[in-house]
Amino acid sequence: MKGFRTRRSCRVALSVPIRVSGIDHRGVVFTEDALTLIVSLHGAKIRLSHQLLPDSEIRLVAGSTGQGSVFRVVSKSPSSELKFTHWGVENLNPAENIWGTDMPDLQPEDQLQARLVLECPTCSARESLHADETLLAAIVEKGGVEYTCKVCQTRGFGKLLPYQVV
Repeated sequence: MKGFRTRRSCRVALSVPIRVSGIDHRGVVFTEDALTLIVSLHGAKIRLSHQLLPDSEIRLVAGSTGQGSVFRVVSKSPSSELKFTHWGVENLNPAENIWGTDMPDLQPEDQLQARLVLECPTCSARESLHADETLLAAIVEKGGVEYTCKVCQTRGFGKLLPYQVV
């Protein structure tokens, strides 16, 4: 696969309030309160109303920890939302975990998928799963997904939870 790059850390579905500041595609300085969709020690997928330029630098401060870092805009990701754009960004100083959550060790299946946690509506069991970016975007948009719980074997709408090691 052309352009494939080995991931350096596991990606997890985590919605973190962030404050983003930088210069948008028109050259205008901005600050926007936004959200992450996926995070890792080395980057994130973020949701903004501003348009950015690839290779530009922005500053993100995580609302949950108050910690920040400078990120490089890597790419614009497809989004079904009209009001927001999704951006892949790379942390230029990944030494510190600014997200405030434990990150799992990188496994081979993490190369093409992100981890998420669903909660069963019947028994409240929590299950860690993998999803590709398309499925994950749909799950995040709906707040969960129909699935069969491995604990109680009940089919229901599993609620997406903030990522935690299960």
